[in-house]
Amino acid sequence: MSSVEGTSSTVRVAAVQAESVYFDLQGSVDKTCRLIEEAAAKGCDMVAFPEVWIPNYPGWIWQRPIDFEMVGEYMKHSLKRESPEMDRICEAAATNKIAVSLGFSENDNHSLYLSQSFIGKDGKVKMHRRKIKPTHAERTIYGDGSGASLMNVVSEPGVGKVGALSCWEHSQPLLRYHTYSQGEEIHVAAWPPMNYYHSFPPGTALWSQCREGAHNLSTTHAIEGNCFVVLASSFFSQTGIERMKLGDGKLYHIPGGGCATIIAPDGRRLTEDLPEDQEGLVIADCALDEILKVKTMLDVHGHYSRPDMLWLGVDYREKKQVRVDHS
Repeated sequence: MSSVEGTSSTVRVAAVQAESVYFDLQGSVDKTCRLIEEAAAKGCDMVAFPEVWIPNYPGWIWQRPIDFEMVGEYMKHSLKRESPEMDRICEAAATNKIAVSLGFSENDNHSLYLSQSFIGKDGKVKMHRRKIKPTHAERTIYGDGSGASLMNVVSEPGVGKVGALSCWEHSQPLLRYHTYSQGEEIHVAAWPPMNYYHSFPPGTALWSQCREGAHNLSTTHAIEGNCFVVLASSFFSQTGIERMKLGDGKLYHIPGGGCATIIAPDGRRLTEDLPEDQEGLVIADCALDEILKVKTMLDVHGHYSRPDMLWLGVDYREKKQVRVDHS
């Protein structure tokens, strides 16, 4: 029996906590497909990957905003939206009959974007978006998303209405509210490595940019959005730190940072944490009827809103670099 038309009453979801393959597009795709197969073998209906899982998070930008050699190599191994590599991932989703939320560095004619694609159980891309505003040092290599990236919720048979945001997009209240407005039931929160606050020397990092902040923002999204949150996260090993030359910095300079978890619509944690440097799938069964319980108490886009006083304006137009002016 379905709690919402077109969805199963209970959905099994997996959050990836793993280290991708640095500067190796083919290796990253291989590992992506293996994790898709593993999640399907464990009975999951959907698997969620971290922010820019392919080809991993570019930690060096926080200490070397100009590194032509490393950025050039990163570009070469970033994923194109229409490519044989993306086709392989879609085929893995279809073969294993599992939905996939994929975070990746998108190469669009050698401009990069922090992107997320949702691939249905049939292997078709149902949604594609770009992070609307890369965070701080991320702007040295990534461009902005435009109006179409606001349409970030898709209805997938056998799963439900699935939405997605990346990292500190969860700190943008208007963006979160717009995501809630689309009726998401399961939300993918894609994060990069997030170390514990106590890992940093005093005064060198914000609590909000550490593991604790990521969990706090993701929990807020669950409570405000009346949805399950699937938080996927990558991490850095010592090998990765050496490969990206991070050891002299004050951010992403130590191993770890994995913080995958799954959160219920009332803010409860449904899973046990893995060690921050351990790979694995964090899995939970999401009973979608729990959404009905929390909505009776709180619905910030429904009975607990005041659109006569406060409302959100939206521009969905995709602002192309070349477009016809009809004025």
